[in-house]
Amino acid sequence: MKIGIIDADLMDNGTRHPNLALMKIAGYHIELGNEVKLIYKSYDYIREYDKVYISCVFSFTYIPEWVINEPNVVIGGTGFYEDGGAPLPYDIEHHKPYYDLYKEYIEAMTNDGKNPKRYSDYLNYSIGFTTRGCFRKCDFCVNKKYDKVQRHSKVNEFLDNDRPMIYLWDDNILAYSRWEEVLDELVETGKPFQFRQGMDIRLMTQRKAFRFNNVKYHGDFIFAFDHLSDRELIIDKIQMWKRYTNKQPKMYVLSGFESQDEFDIENVFERISILMRYGCLPYIMRHKNYKKSKYSGMYIQIARWCNQPQFYKKMSFREFCERNQFYHSNSNTYCASYRAMLEFEKDNPEIASKYFDKKFNDENIYLMSYGYGRRYCNKQECRQCKLSLKCWDDIVNGKVRNDEIIKLYYSSELDSTCLEYKNAECSTKPVIAGQFLSKFIINVNTNEIYNFIKNSENELPKKELCILPEQDDKYYINLLNEIFKSDMSKEVRINRIIEELNIEVEKDKKVLIKSLKLLAIMDFIILSKGNKDGKIKLSPLGKELMSLNRSKQRIIWQNNTYRIPIFQHYISINGIERDFENSLNKIGINDKEKYISDCKKINQMMKKSFDISVQSV
Repeated sequence: MKIGIIDADLMDNGTRHPNLALMKIAGYHIELGNEVKLIYKSYDYIREYDKVYISCVFSFTYIPEWVINEPNVVIGGTGFYEDGGAPLPYDIEHHKPYYDLYKEYIEAMTNDGKNPKRYSDYLNYSIGFTTRGCFRKCDFCVNKKYDKVQRHSKVNEFLDNDRPMIYLWDDNILAYSRWEEVLDELVETGKPFQFRQGMDIRLMTQRKAFRFNNVKYHGDFIFAFDHLSDRELIIDKIQMWKRYTNKQPKMYVLSGFESQDEFDIENVFERISILMRYGCLPYIMRHKNYKKSKYSGMYIQIARWCNQPQFYKKMSFREFCERNQFYHSNSNTYCASYRAMLEFEKDNPEIASKYFDKKFNDENIYLMSYGYGRRYCNKQECRQCKLSLKCWDDIVNGKVRNDEIIKLYYSSELDSTCLEYKNAECSTKPVIAGQFLSKFIINVNTNEIYNFIKNSENELPKKELCILPEQDDKYYINLLNEIFKSDMSKEVRINRIIEELNIEVEKDKKVLIKSLKLLAIMDFIILSKGNKDGKIKLSPLGKELMSLNRSKQRIIWQNNTYRIPIFQHYISINGIERDFENSLNKIGINDKEKYISDCKKINQMMKKSFDISVQSV
C-alpha cells in the first residue's frame, strides 16, 4: 500500500516545525510494511497513492479545494477543524514518530542552497507530548476540548537517542499534578529539553521554580501574559521565578484579540512596561483580528520591536521607530515604523507620552543580582519576608531571635544584597545591614552555628561551589585591601584587577578568580559571574570588615567559614571520611584527598579557636 503524507503548511510557505501527527502516521504505516513518502513538490502527485494524509495547523494555509474532495485523502489538524478534529487512533497516537519523514525534503532544500540551521527542529529534536489538556479554555485558544491536564505518554515513547535534544508540545505542564515525575523522566535522558508552548506562570510555585531552573533546559523559558487583569498574580510569580535565575524569560503577549483599538494597544504597552520592570522579554502574539484595526501598523511595529531582543533591550519604542526612519531609503517619505508611530501619537498623545520612551535598562529592577556563590539568584518578593516577620527591618530592630538569624544567614536565606534592589521595601540601608551582620557574627555563639549546620539537611553543593580556603584569612583580606584601597564603594571588572595587579601567568589568574569566588561565598564581595568577565564590589559586610581591627576581622572570617557549602556538608555528615568521599564522587570532584585533608584542617582550626566539640575523624 502506498501512503502519501502532506504537510500543508510546508507546501504553502514552509514551517519551522515538523508535523508531529504526520510523523506518527508515517511511523505506524512503515511498521505495517506500507510504502510511505512525503509529498512536498505538488498536490498533483496525490492520485499516485492509495491513501494520502494531509495535516494543516494554520487556518490561513492555502490548499487547493479539489484536493480535499479526493476520495483517497484524509484531512486533520487545527487548520481544518478549530478543535483539531477527531484524535488519532490510539495505536497511531502512541507510535514513535518517524523522524526521517522530512529527510528527502531537507536534502533537496539544502542542496538548493538553504541554510541547514533552518531545519534544526526537523533534525535535532525528539518531539512529543508528555501531557495533554488545559483547564483554562481561553477564548483565543484552539485547545478547548479538555477539562484537565492528564498524562499522555512517557518520554521513551517518542525519544530518539540519536537526537541531541527534546522539545515538547504539552498544553499546560504546570497544571499537571505529577509534573515532577515528567521532569524526572526528562532529566534522566541527559538531553537538554524545552517546553515550546507558553507555560502558565500563574501556576508557579517555589518548588517548580527551583526544579525547572536546575535542569538542563534548552533555550528560553517561555510563559504567557495574556490578560492585564492578571497583573498582580503575574508580578508575584515572575518574582518567584527570578529568585532562582538570572536568565530573562520570554513572555507571550496576546494582542488584537478582544479589541483592536487604542485601548488594546495601551493594554499591550502596559503589559510590556510591567515585563520591562521585572526583567522579561515580551513576545507579541498578534491575533489575526489585528488586521481589522486602523492601527494595524502599530501592532506590526510593536511586534518588530519586542520580538527582536537586540532592539527591545537597547531602544525605547520611539528610538526603534526613529532608527528605522534613519535607515529609510527615501528621506522625503516616512518608513512604515515611523509613520505608524506618528499617526498613533497624533491621535493618542497621552498613551504615547506614557510608554513610547520607556527603555528596558532604565526600568529593569533585575539589572543587578545576588551574583556568584549565593543560594539564590535574586531577592524574593518583599511581601514574603514581611509576612514571615524576617525582613531586614525586623532583624535590625531586634524582632528576630538569634537562633533564627543564624538559621537564615548560614543557610544563605538572608542576604543583604536584597536591600540594593530598586523595589526593596525595607527602610534598612545596606550599610546598616553590614554593621549589624559584623556585630552579630563577632558576638554569636559559634557552637550554635556549628549545631545548626550539623543538624540541618545539607544538599550536595554544585561542583563550581566546592571551594575551600587555600591561604589564611590575612591573605584574602590583604587582597581586598589591594583591590579596593582607593575606593571601597567602587565596582571593578576582574579583567581590570588582573591588569592592575600585573598578573600575567594564566595559572595565577585562575588563583585570583578562585579567591574571589571564595570571598563571594563567604559574603565579603558581590561577584557578578565567576570568570574574567565578571565584576566585583564589596558587600555590605565586606565594607564593614575592611573598617575593623585585625582581631575582629579574624573572628568574622572564621565564623563565616561556616558559610562554605562543601564544609557545611562535611560537618553535616560528622566528618566521616568514607561518606565524604562518596559525596565528592557524586559531585564529580577528582582531587578527593585534598578536599578531605583541607576540611580536616579547617575543622581542627575551628575546634582549637572556639573549643567546639567535634567528632574525631
